[in-house]
Amino acid sequence: APRGVVRISGPNSLRIVGQVLDAETARQINACKNASVFKAKLDLGEMLGWIDCKALVWPSQRSYTGQPSLELHLIGSAPLLQATLDCLHCQGARLARPGEFTLRAFLAGQLDLTQAEAVLGVIDADTRTGLGTALDQLTGGVSQPLIRLRESMIDLLADVEAGLDFVDEDIQFIAEAKEDGKKNY
Repeated sequence: APRGVVRISGPNSLRIVGQVLDAETARQINACKNASVFKAKLDLGEMLGWIDCKALVWPSQRSYTGQPSLELHLIGSAPLLQATLDCLHCQGARLARPGEFTLRAFLAGQLDLTQAEAVLGVIDADTRTGLGTALDQLTGGVSQPLIRLRESMIDLLADVEAGLDFVDEDIQFIAEAKEDGKKNY
């Protein structure tokens, strides 16, 4: 492939990657406060030497996983990518388990459960219709109506509870049914 991407996320990710990048870029990455892109040199040891790459950094909880994250974009050579993984592993990184990044995003509140399930739907989609459905779910197609319904139910519950708490007062929290039989909330 023309490009390979190695993604790392977790509380120590910036420190780990900083140990295999040139000193100036590592310093800039550790000092950055917002999402940033850096041209960097990656040290792959004596055998491969220094390799040019781009480092995309999300230093805060605004990343996909809700933890500091970083992507290294480099040439898509399998041996080069494996050497990069090996170097990161030597610094304390480990391979993510399948679905771990999405699990971290869900646990950090970055995705709700329907969106997390939609990620798998996008990965497994084998038709345009399936992909479209999964993408709609990922962007809140299912959760947004449910959120609105939940908020309406909470408002109604608050009115019912207030009506029970102030039953002796002459305050009406929920209107009586209209003549046409429809409820007026």
